[in-house]
Amino acid sequence: MKRSRYFPVAIAGVITALTLSACGGSTGGTPNADADIVEQSSAPNTDKCGLGNGTKATGDPITIGSIATMSKGLDFSSAPLAAKAYFECVNANGGINGRPIEFVLEDDGLDPQKVGALAERFAGDQSVVAMVASASFIGCAIVNPIWVEANLYEIAGVGTQRACFNSSNIAPVNAGPRLSSIAATQYLVEDKGIKTFGQLALGIPELGDWAIEGVNEYLATVGGSSVINELLPPPVSNAAPVMNLINSENPGAFGVWLPAPDATVVLKAAEQQNLGDKVEFSCQTTCYDTTFPSQVGPYWNGKFTANSEFSLLDATTPDNQQWRAIIQKYGSADQPRDSFSQAGFIGAMIVVKALLSLEPDKISRDTASEAIVNVKGFSTDMLCKPWYYGKSDRHNANNSMRQVMIDDEGKWAIAKDCFVVADPALAEVLKAEQ
Repeated sequence: MKRSRYFPVAIAGVITALTLSACGGSTGGTPNADADIVEQSSAPNTDKCGLGNGTKATGDPITIGSIATMSKGLDFSSAPLAAKAYFECVNANGGINGRPIEFVLEDDGLDPQKVGALAERFAGDQSVVAMVASASFIGCAIVNPIWVEANLYEIAGVGTQRACFNSSNIAPVNAGPRLSSIAATQYLVEDKGIKTFGQLALGIPELGDWAIEGVNEYLATVGGSSVINELLPPPVSNAAPVMNLINSENPGAFGVWLPAPDATVVLKAAEQQNLGDKVEFSCQTTCYDTTFPSQVGPYWNGKFTANSEFSLLDATTPDNQQWRAIIQKYGSADQPRDSFSQAGFIGAMIVVKALLSLEPDKISRDTASEAIVNVKGFSTDMLCKPWYYGKSDRHNANNSMRQVMIDDEGKWAIAKDCFVVADPALAEVLKAEQ
């Protein structure tokens, strides 16, 4: 690791800056730009959810909570809104053995104190049996001790910072920024033979530094190195200094571990210097958005790859098509069809399957918590491998991913299908899976 510069950005100072920048998953562009994909493929059965009996659930409701960052310019609502659509489908088809799901979604307002207050409220309400599809940018470290005290478990839709994946009572459906960055790097090492890298991430504690740290730990195992390790405060508006570093250090590849809007700034600057013909540029799942190729332009056709934590957004596999169809029927036209949305939908499927295993009149927080913790072998075509919860202080069940590329026609295509991420820190997780 030759160069490392860190611009510390405390969470309090980041909140204002983030009003111009999104972080952690697939964001940016027109939310429903490709909503007609589901109508162009074979029509999936939108009512094949829950019991699938076409009978509206009318029993005593089962309450499920969710906390997401949905204001101050940072909108993570995609995950919980997808879960909401799935729950509405379940309620229209018998609910949980006759009992409907009442989904309560709250905005944390990017306010740590509000996160704590919301968590205390959910924890103190015994009718709340689980937390599902949460997507709080700042919440994991705050809420986990509260969930532990209350025996409440969370299937997070989107985990961002390190604490989301290192908490006993939170298990995210997504892979997270560290694994996503390592996977993108791993593809370039294994399939392109590249050994020298540069990296750029947001200088947000336990987020950007965590991703860069992970890539460097991986590179050390394969004889590679990172000669540029930059952490910048959001939003990234001037990429010229980074271009100067790339020209001076001459890495074989450069990882843009940024949200789509910030990554676009970097790629536009790289295009001006024709660096795309000299350096392999790659990104986390953050850039895997259906509108991203048009945002960066045709220069990057055949020159840019990104990680994908789930199936392709336009995959015609049954579960992925049902996700699109259910949002079309039970959601809204402006609701994003992105990776966040996929994560929330999967989280909703997982908890519904867990609750359906219980006697309806015996569903409580304690029984629901036990069922959630015991989830294992949950399979869906939207994930590369089965998902599980388990009793552990480390949760990274989504650890096998895909790499996608902008093809010659300016569309996303598979560059490498499902492969396990070679994060050295996953050793204990993978051993436990066996």
